[in-house]
Amino acid sequence: MAAILVVAATSCKPTENNYKQAYDAAQNKRQAAAAADAELGIPGGKLQNIDGPQVKVVNGDTIAWMKSHVKFTGGMENELRKWSVAVAAYKMPTNCAAQVSRLFTDGYKAFSVETPQGLFYVVAGSFDNLDEAAVFAKEYAAKHKPAEFIGLDGAALLIEK
Repeated sequence: MAAILVVAATSCKPTENNYKQAYDAAQNKRQAAAAADAELGIPGGKLQNIDGPQVKVVNGDTIAWMKSHVKFTGGMENELRKWSVAVAAYKMPTNCAAQVSRLFTDGYKAFSVETPQGLFYVVAGSFDNLDEAAVFAKEYAAKHKPAEFIGLDGAALLIEK
């Protein structure tokens, strides 16, 4: 009986070779997944968020983009066009309205929109086509720090209605 216990206890020990094989297998899986992501157009091998903003390349620039049925909640109502450049997102409409007011004072035709999920976006500009919106977003980002894009990932979000 003692001999069986000794054999069982010593045969289950992981070895350095086992660890190396498991590590190499994990690395190969990771590289294969990154190659598959690249074929699908997912930049940097990152997971794609299907519920939120997608990534799109416009004129060589990578931008965050989403399509949503937004409704106007305050500001320049006649400015809501097909492409809106959102520069902040809030859960409370009062915070959103305060930033819209600041941007309007700074000369932007700012307004706010609400998504069906109840999220309020501060829109600094709205455009008829994607190229104009992307240029505006790039120019806006050059003038503002990433920390100013509250509720976003440090850059503007283009919303297609």
